[in-house]
Amino acid sequence: MTHSSRTVAVKWVMIGLLGCSMAIAGISSAVAQTAPPKKLTAGILWNQILPHHLLYIQEGHQGPIIYDFQDPNCPYCHVMYEHEAALIQAGKLTVRYVPVAFLTPQSPAEAAAWLQSPHPLAALKHFEAIIGPALRSGSYHQLPKAKPTAKTSEELKRNLEMMGAMGFEGTPAILYRVKSGQLGRIPGMISEKQLAGLLPHLQ
Repeated sequence: MTHSSRTVAVKWVMIGLLGCSMAIAGISSAVAQTAPPKKLTAGILWNQILPHHLLYIQEGHQGPIIYDFQDPNCPYCHVMYEHEAALIQAGKLTVRYVPVAFLTPQSPAEAAAWLQSPHPLAALKHFEAIIGPALRSGSYHQLPKAKPTAKTSEELKRNLEMMGAMGFEGTPAILYRVKSGQLGRIPGMISEKQLAGLLPHLQ
């Protein structure tokens, strides 16, 4: 599947599977209303397209998987990371952080520092440990940065296009799958309590 056809396919699936609103554990999400193309299902999107065509950094290996699109300079992403961290440490959640870089001019260099590190997860965790004070003070000079390679720039662009194809306009943006097989999404930050309440419903 080519990059352009992949993006179109994902957009079709998300339109079909996320067409109407549904409340799960008090959180508004979107689920199936119209039928997707016969050969492209929620299962194919979740099991084949997303894992192999998004560039992500995974934290955790227990509990259900969610995808979380994050820009390094999104303060709400940082708060969401902290909410998720407690559940990851408790072995209740696995998060695949999908870097995007569009909020500020320094976002691409900061995302590149994660992705081009020999240890991307360690780089992400270090960044999250110091971004809070930087956001509060407005001083970002200590945040790790790297010049994005052509490969990294293309990967960040693809992540952003996929995020848009799934109907998200900002970050954080969370994509999940419930036990019935339907896909759901959360556009924006939710509380740790809301996230924990969602977990029993996830695959």
